[in-house]
Amino acid sequence: MLRLLQIVSFIAERKNENYTGDSMPPQTHSNIKLLLKESAYSNSFVILTGGAFLTGMALHFGANDFELGLLASAPFLMQGAQLLSPFLFKPDEAGKNRVVTTIASSRFLWILLVPLLLLSASISLPFLIITTFASGFLAMVSAPAWLTTIVDIVPEDQLGKTFGRRNAAIALSTLLVTTIGSLVLDWTRGHDMGALGFSIILIGAAIASLFATRVMKKIPSVSTVDDDDRMNLSNIIAPLRDARFRPILIVFSAWNAAIGISAAFFAPHMLVNLKMSFFQIGMYSCVAAVIGILSSYIWGKLVDRFGSRPILTLCAFGIALIPIVWVFPTANFRWILIPEVIYSGLFWSGFNIAAFTLPIDRSPKNNRTAYLAIFATVTGAAFFVASLVAGYAAEAMAGMSFVWGGLTIINYHILFVASAFARLIAAAVMSAIRQPDETRLPIIVQFIGYAVLKRMSIGRQLLPVRTNSKEKSDRV
Repeated sequence: MLRLLQIVSFIAERKNENYTGDSMPPQTHSNIKLLLKESAYSNSFVILTGGAFLTGMALHFGANDFELGLLASAPFLMQGAQLLSPFLFKPDEAGKNRVVTTIASSRFLWILLVPLLLLSASISLPFLIITTFASGFLAMVSAPAWLTTIVDIVPEDQLGKTFGRRNAAIALSTLLVTTIGSLVLDWTRGHDMGALGFSIILIGAAIASLFATRVMKKIPSVSTVDDDDRMNLSNIIAPLRDARFRPILIVFSAWNAAIGISAAFFAPHMLVNLKMSFFQIGMYSCVAAVIGILSSYIWGKLVDRFGSRPILTLCAFGIALIPIVWVFPTANFRWILIPEVIYSGLFWSGFNIAAFTLPIDRSPKNNRTAYLAIFATVTGAAFFVASLVAGYAAEAMAGMSFVWGGLTIINYHILFVASAFARLIAAAVMSAIRQPDETRLPIIVQFIGYAVLKRMSIGRQLLPVRTNSKEKSDRV
């Protein structure tokens, strides 16, 4: 797996070279290569300790719907720890090293769960929840400082493209790690060795985090900002007073609450109700990752051309419809998830790029760590509350079912529909907040539609062939 991850990072580097060319200083070019490597390794850890793997481990320990909601929302509650980041980490090399140490500590906590897999569920589940919260706290307290470090190494006019490539590296590692991890779990569960399977997953996560740490240490701190003025309360609450930044706090809080209503229950729905194996769930995630790879560069260019906010709104409206689709699949009727995952992967790819760059675009460079900390805290709290309430509701409705229009509706379906309506409302609020100089959404939709139709209507543009000037003159 490690050799394949190195190949992933190499592919990401080559893609980076293809679009940066000689326009960047060599040191900046080298730093971005390191960023892409770190993204692949760190994402491997995140995949193995979250999503379907975390849900499967929780179910292995006997977790109910409320506990699943608690586990899913824990990282978002811990985002409040980001408020401490400006006080603990300065934007210099020593501060960066402390950030790396803190992040590494948050990840190696998970290896302590391996011996707990041999104990009873009544003992192991509480430790799983505690580990999730403790790891989340350490990760989040250092997140704004690390984000500021990696943003500082990227030229501002290349943010969209660079983080589009970063998302591609993340998607490639997701494809690899999800496939291998799901095969391991399915094989071990099929041989009644579930504890061994999850142990292998956790050991793999620890190894991935070790490689990520080695790369993170090589990324230099290039900030030239005097950070002393960040170390006071007035600058910490400055984002709440900023008329330009405050609207995105409102928008993303509403959006995260809408996502939190359903986010924790897609994985258990696939495992328990749709009777999908880890490999099938892994293939679902892999298809989404491939779509992310194929579309991330285009979305990055669109963000750089039109700005983050209109692209974010476009993708949000598309994402709002996704939970409705999940009302229809059953254990014997799952094919509808094939077009759904393509659609989902496309819009989430664009949304993630735009959502990543928008808070950066609207935060001042000399107080960016504090701005990002407030942003994560407020929006994370919204997700946590929504997910916790949804977990309580799902547990209260457990076992409930009724037939409507030929469909058997269960507790998860109700939460999916509620999430869809909440997403539509949040997307509408998002569309109402505009900057005077930004391109309006209908123009962007028209531009994208024209570009697609142009490619489809002119056959040879689907596979353009490079020609030199002499060949052109010969044809004339």
